[in-house]
Amino acid sequence: MLRFKFFILLFICVYSVTAQDTIQLTDLLKNDLKSNYLRKINALSNYFNIISDKTKNDTLRNKSIDLAVMLFMSENNLVEVSSLYTKEPKRFKVRAYLNKLKMLPYTKTTIEWFDIFFASKFTKRPDGKYEGIAQFHIRVDTTGTNIEGGKYKDITKKNIQIIIEERTIETGDQRELVWEVFLGDIKVEETKSASNQK
Repeated sequence: MLRFKFFILLFICVYSVTAQDTIQLTDLLKNDLKSNYLRKINALSNYFNIISDKTKNDTLRNKSIDLAVMLFMSENNLVEVSSLYTKEPKRFKVRAYLNKLKMLPYTKTTIEWFDIFFASKFTKRPDGKYEGIAQFHIRVDTTGTNIEGGKYKDITKKNIQIIIEERTIETGDQRELVWEVFLGDIKVEETKSASNQK
């Protein structure tokens, strides 16, 4: 018996695919999708704050790096970073970025994600996976002092790939098509000062 299930972080949804290989979602399923990809993004945000917090022990911070990497499609996914002092974003593989986050020269760095919304439909990629884009802002606010005696604040607008991959699971005489959700590349749109903003 062949059953089709759409799993978004272990939640079941129903989907349909057009001739253009675009997944069309009802309003109800769009809400389910938003709820569930937000869970993954919120988990990543939480790991960012643990990793950058020097008041946490190294065991917890290193474990958070491993768990954050698992949210992504691959360790080869890229994270773009920017600052008020650089003209062009820099790119790092996800684990390398997280290790740099751990080594920031501040006692604590608070990273707040906000204004998150899904900016596109899912479309089929050449590798058979489906991809959509979510857009969000990140507010960075350091506490304590860095080794140079200063602080840093900014707000960056970013895009992140949301990738779903079809996998077949066999349980006895039953086969299920399971769609698993992963995060992909993170790209910078713009960075601005947060000094005069709440």
